[in-house]
Amino acid sequence: MLLCLPGTITGQHTRFAIVVDPDHYDKARYEIEEYRTVLEEEGLQSLVVVDRWHHPDSIREVLRNLYLENKAFEGAVFIGDIPIPMLRDAQHMTSAFKMDQKRYPWNRSSVASDRFYEDFDLRFHFLKQDTAAPSYFYYSLAYDSPQVLRPDIYSGRIRIPDDPDGTKLRAYLKKVVAAHRETNRADELLFFAGHGYNSESWIARMDEKVALLQQFPWLNKQENSLEYIDHTFDTHIKYRLLSQLAREDLDLSILHHHGGATAQYLNGTPMVSGVTQSIENIKQYLRSKLRDAADRGRDLDKTMNQYMDTYLVPRAWFDNSLDPEQMVEDSIFWNSMDISAEELENYRSNARFIVFDACFNGSFHQPDYLSARYVFGNGKTIVAQANTVNVIQDKFPDEMIGLLGYGLRAGAWNQYVCYLETHIIGDPTFRFASIDEKLHADDLLSVRGNNRKVLKFTGSDHPDIRAWAWRTLYENGYPGLAPVLKSAFRQSPFGTERMEILKILSEIRDDNFIQVLQAAMSDSYELIRRQAAIFALKSGDPRLACFLIRAVTDPNCSKRVRYQLKEALGFFPKEILLTALENLSLPDDNTGYSKRRKEEVREWVENAWSSYESYMKDIVSSESNRKDRAFAIRAFRNKPFHQGIPQLTSFLFECEDEDTQIMLLEALGWYRYSYRRDEIIDACHRIIQSDKYNGRVKEEAERTVRRLS
Repeated sequence: MLLCLPGTITGQHTRFAIVVDPDHYDKARYEIEEYRTVLEEEGLQSLVVVDRWHHPDSIREVLRNLYLENKAFEGAVFIGDIPIPMLRDAQHMTSAFKMDQKRYPWNRSSVASDRFYEDFDLRFHFLKQDTAAPSYFYYSLAYDSPQVLRPDIYSGRIRIPDDPDGTKLRAYLKKVVAAHRETNRADELLFFAGHGYNSESWIARMDEKVALLQQFPWLNKQENSLEYIDHTFDTHIKYRLLSQLAREDLDLSILHHHGGATAQYLNGTPMVSGVTQSIENIKQYLRSKLRDAADRGRDLDKTMNQYMDTYLVPRAWFDNSLDPEQMVEDSIFWNSMDISAEELENYRSNARFIVFDACFNGSFHQPDYLSARYVFGNGKTIVAQANTVNVIQDKFPDEMIGLLGYGLRAGAWNQYVCYLETHIIGDPTFRFASIDEKLHADDLLSVRGNNRKVLKFTGSDHPDIRAWAWRTLYENGYPGLAPVLKSAFRQSPFGTERMEILKILSEIRDDNFIQVLQAAMSDSYELIRRQAAIFALKSGDPRLACFLIRAVTDPNCSKRVRYQLKEALGFFPKEILLTALENLSLPDDNTGYSKRRKEEVREWVENAWSSYESYMKDIVSSESNRKDRAFAIRAFRNKPFHQGIPQLTSFLFECEDEDTQIMLLEALGWYRYSYRRDEIIDACHRIIQSDKYNGRVKEEAERTVRRLS
């Protein structure tokens, strides 16, 4: 049932939907109307949809019909207890989430995702409603659905924990309306790097600042600022970070750290240089281990002796482990490393838009979740981007983020940088005033269907406008784009534009992609070098081997890039890598460093191959048990062993076990960038066309073809 409230504009002019459950509509009717009014003042004509069905299918159908009636319909916000789609069989559309759906409970092995409501081309099969958590509705991504995300609209979630009478909702909507009526430009930015993130690479952070200053060039002016905080600045960095996030003038904050549903993990064990401080770190560690042993009922003397023998430490270093005062002191020390949702209860966060580049901070399906405390608190924070499950570290977190400076709405930006788990928490229509009086993001969106006009924006002096233009041309099917992108990559002065081009070419996957990938391994922008190593791993094309060897032996290769390059070594023919290594000419530095580097890389190659050969044996050997075979097959989802594709496809036809066939077909679906993916597609077609296989196996083969095509 669609409820159009008095004054709501319907029909061809509708552009935005406010979806709310009846209870929250009754609690905040006036504030919702004020929110609708302010959107229409901005030209975003809106209607209110009261959810009378309490089922995702019905809501999705309403939104789909609105979109089909008028393609100017751009998004929706979900207020209150709107049903939560819990998606299964779609892990390949996440950035990192991989959990055995058979082994773990459904509420853990499914992904809470409003992409269900945004991408109307995707097809789902409804499975069931959760009896313990009635707001959870489980769906399986259909085998004959598209297997990539291309959202047609954007959305945001306004779900506020612990708000029984709607007081917090009303207060939040009031501050949203006030923010929409402000003229506020994105000219005060902050980015933060937490413990263990991106291998704590300083080069990655240096290059990110250079990139952000290109994406927000007006920050180079004296009256504006781009602040940076690193977790190493303080033993307990959270106090400095919270102080900065409370700044009244702060517009955008990008937070790179690890996270949980109700926690931000910021610091690790303090990095110290003095002997006394180092000993105190060890004592802290030993005391925690002894307490853990006590909690588990283990023999304490035996535990101490084990650690004393292992680390050659004196018994006195365990002193006071179980002393109540010492336990409280240690607990306070370690709790101060992180930020918990509880301690944000009365905190005022004022950064208008916060990007939580962290796992689980956007878990709006949980009773409480971290990002909600910032967005729906008493401060001026309006919106956040956050994730419902774990998220990969090595992604492009600042992709086209400079468009926010030109007035792009938060939800529209999120639409461009989508994973299954990535969501807008709060008002998705929030936007900053454009920094340029002559250009607004709406000007870009209004011409995106006209390739001739879009092409002109590839000559912009702003990297993200250029990146947007290239992406739009690709989405429009612009003919002959790949060689044009290759040329643009070689000429572009902007790292973020080159990164976007590399990403687009990875979707085209022709020879131009391989040629750009070769150049990308020595790019000046650290993120491109890192992503090039990852794409090389996923591609396995032998033409990349010598470039991979050259990059990994570079004496100045940064820590995170080297980590990814080292991973990639296991996915190329060993003989090609070793030949390239032997033929590589390194400078004679008279220190032996180059020679040692070569030997180290040689050892990496040998070790990588031995582990993957072991996995292959566990899969194809008739002596393997079911558990070992399943573990090895799942390992190849993250590790596309291209050289093993002939063996894997042969085993697929020889194997008589239906569950193993399905598991192997699913794993081969992760080989989307492999230079041998056509061999997998051919094998799948043979299965689809054969009478030997039943429906479940054929469906998985069809799903894999769609994933790889």
